Formats: sequence, structure tokens, C-alpha cells
Amino acid sequence: MSIRAALSGATFVLCGTGALAQTPAEFYKGKTVNIVVGFGAGGGYDLYARLLGRYIGEHIPGKPNVVVQNMDGAGSVRAANYVYAGAPKDGTVVAAVNQNMPMYQLLGGKAAQFDAGKMVWLGTMGGSNGLLYTWHTSIVKTIEDAKKTVVTLGGTGTNSDSHIFPTLINNMIGTKFKVVNGYAGGSKEIHLALERGEVEGRGGNAWASLMSSNRDWVEQKKLNFLVQIGFEPEKEIRDVPMLQTFMKTDDERKIVDLVSLPTALGYAHWTAPEVPADRVAALRGAYDATMKNQTFLAEAQKLGMMLRPGAGAAVEALVKRVADTPKPIIAEAGRLLEWKD
Repeated sequence: MSIRAALSGATFVLCGTGALAQTPAEFYKGKTVNIVVGFGAGGGYDLYARLLGRYIGEHIPGKPNVVVQNMDGAGSVRAANYVYAGAPKDGTVVAAVNQNMPMYQLLGGKAAQFDAGKMVWLGTMGGSNGLLYTWHTSIVKTIEDAKKTVVTLGGTGTNSDSHIFPTLINNMIGTKFKVVNGYAGGSKEIHLALERGEVEGRGGNAWASLMSSNRDWVEQKKLNFLVQIGFEPEKEIRDVPMLQTFMKTDDERKIVDLVSLPTALGYAHWTAPEVPADRVAALRGAYDATMKNQTFLAEAQKLGMMLRPGAGAAVEALVKRVADTPKPIIAEAGRLLEWKD
């Protein structure tokens, strides 16, 4: 081999090694990070993702641009599948999808192309209880009313909480909720349908989402809150019964615990498991720093958006709690939810 060829080979190796040793700052400089929202514009997931997107880029090494992309469909399954299985695995794509996605996959959701146990969590902007409510004109104002009268509820798809909560409640305590799925845009479309009288209520919405997008409805008492799903009642609506209070056996309570866990995940964000560890660390650090950014906090307060930040490691522990639920309980929960796709 000639000296020139040897030097050329050495140069190639050094360049290749340099590329592999690229720091997060070097990688992210000039790049665009996409936050993929699993619903249309205007709902809670979209609002929280856009607030995050306006600030997190400042804290990611290399200061990349951050763009929010809406990809609604199947209650977020489409977006979750894309981020996990279809998008680049280089740390430039982040999921902002339905909090129920881990549970959906663990309970055997056949459309899932992701593994909840392998999602790489960056953190959460905060969880809050799920709610089931009707419009103030509805004759169904309590769970007991819903056992006697059929009430139509707007939903996005069978894997979203707008379908999960009422279906579970129907099969566990005998209510007569009828979910009309197909409102792919999420909160905005369902709430427009509610105002127009197309449906009488909504089967699932986070308290944080409701307070950020429709606070006036709460203040003007335009909603009848029938039940809340979570581990502790929201302090502003302590008189609204928790779903757990309707359960009679330990197994029933474990099923409700399982379905309640996503409410603790809330507006959490994750990326694919193949993303290099140093970029994951950079994204997690940026996420944590954003949650302490005073301008970010001031804007969240101005917009009336509830923040209950949690670190990526804590979110990961919550998902593992879901995954560790005994298999017979998981199987029974899946049967009660009537998931067929």
C-alpha cells in the first residue's frame, strides 16, 4: 500500500470517528426537532406541546429549531406508531400523544407498533384526573342518572380515554353511555359537537386540559361532572365522586388503578428507544430546564395552563407500574374495554 493510500485511509477513519463522536451540541446545531402531537390543533395535547416547543429549544445543546406537527388519527395511535417505528431515531422527533398509549399497548391493542416498556420518556408537564361530564342541559347529571337513561358522548377512537372511561364504567357498574367515535381532532371537535347538541357529553378529558381550553365552562357551570378518574380528587371538584368509590371488590379496584395510571402520566413526552443515550440525556436536561424557565412559567400562568412537572425517570417508573400489573387483571381490563383493534 502506498503512503498516500495509507494516509487517505487514516483520514477516512479519523473523519468517521469524529462523526461518531459528535456531541449533542454539534448534532443539534442547525437541526429541527419535531414534536408530533397525536391530535388536531386546539386541544390540550396541542396547547401543551406548543408551549413546550416555544422554550425547550433554548435549552437543547446547539439550540435547534423546534416545530410542532399535528398528526391526528386513531386516538394518537398513528402518531405514536410514527414516532416509535417510522420517524428518524436520532433525537429529532418527540411524541406528544394520548396518555393512554402505554396502557393501550399493554392491554393488547393490536394497532400498536410500539412497546410501552421501551419508550424513552423525557418528562411530563403534569397529569390530572380524567373526567366524564355532560352538558348543563342534559337530564343526566349523575352516575345514577346514567344507569337509567342512555346518554351520547363524543369520542375520538376506541383507544382514547373518551371511549375507555365510559366503556369501562358501563361494563363495571351498569351505566348506559353511548360513545360516538370519530371526532378525530380531539377536544376542539368534541366540544363544538357538545355546544351544537350533537352529543350530550364527553367520556374523557383531563382536568388540566379542560381548565386550559374551556375554563369558562367550569366557571359558568356549563358542565355536569359525573365522575373523576385518578388516585386523589382534584381540589377544585372534591365533591365529584372518584370512580374507585363505585367498586366493590379488590379486583375491580385493581382494574380501576390500572386505567387510572395514565392520568398520572398526563402531558408526558417521549422518543424512540434507539435514540443515542447522550442525546436522550440532553433532551431530558432541556426538558427539566424548561420546566424551571421563568418566562415559560409566566406564559403558562397567563394562559391558565396547569403545570405539575415530572422527570423522565419518574415517568418511566409509572409506566413500569402499569407493566407489572398481574396478567389476569390486565386480561380482564382488556375484556371490559371491548378492544377489538
